[in-house]
Parts: sequence; structure tokens; C-alpha cells
Amino acid sequence: MKVLSRIKSKLPLIISAAIVLATLAALFVFSGQDGEESSQTSGMIVDFVMKLFRLSDDAETLNTVTFIVRKLAHFTIFAILGASLCQFTSSLKLLRPYISTLIVGLCAAILNELQQLGSNGRTASARDVAIDFAGVIVGSLIVWGIRRLMQNHRKIKKTVDK
Repeated sequence: MKVLSRIKSKLPLIISAAIVLATLAALFVFSGQDGEESSQTSGMIVDFVMKLFRLSDDAETLNTVTFIVRKLAHFTIFAILGASLCQFTSSLKLLRPYISTLIVGLCAAILNELQQLGSNGRTASARDVAIDFAGVIVGSLIVWGIRRLMQNHRKIKKTVDK
């Protein structure tokens, strides 16, 4: 029973660490793609969005949708990283887990863009670092907000139970 109890108490740490590592691995793979591979990956989603919303396939619309899809992809994967980093650093019981989350998230965003410099047909962009970091912030805020709601719920429940 003690072993199960220890494992259960470490479960949030283990799961969040696994998600952090998987997200970082995905970022590494995506950033390592050359320009053509990256365009093909986002192109499938762009085609889906174009058909879903029945958009005209003129060059301007296609470029706009491609831009939005690519930037949302950056934002979303970094939001996942921010959320999982926030959970991970909180599980470690660090003094300031949110600061650690933001520092690691910003470093990941910068390294992600620098890695693209080594890929054919790819460039690094300060705008993408900002988008990536915004994703980290939003993902962290979501976890922080959920934690606050859960804490308040527990306080209310204790008060009602008395």
C-alpha cells in the first residue's frame, strides 16, 4: 500500500514531466523540418480549413489562412508546453514555479527559433518567439486558474462541511 501511495502522490509529476518531454520532442522535430516539409505539414491543415469554411482559393486568402494556421500552431504547442511546465514546476514544489515556467518556456521559444536557422528554407523570427512565449503564458495561466478554482472549491467545501 505504501508503494501505491507514493506512486499516486508522484503521478502529477510523472505525467507532467512526460508531457513536457513529449512536447519538447515534437518542437524539436517540427523545427528540424526543412521549408518544404513544414509547408506540407501545415498545408494539410490549411486545405482542411479552406474546405471547412468554404473559402475561395485565391492567393491572398490562401496566404492569409496559411499564416494564421502556422502562427496558431506555434501558439498552441507552446500553450501545451506552458501548461505542462506549470504543472511540472508546481509538482516539484519550487518556491516560484511560475517564474521557472516562464524562464524555461522563453528559453524553449528562443532555442526553437534558433534551430530553424539550421533548416533549409526556414528562418528565425522574433515575432514567432513572442507568439511562442504568449502561448507559454496562456497555457500557464490556464493551469494557474484551474488550480485557484480548485483551491477555492476546497475552501468552500470545508466551510460548508463544518
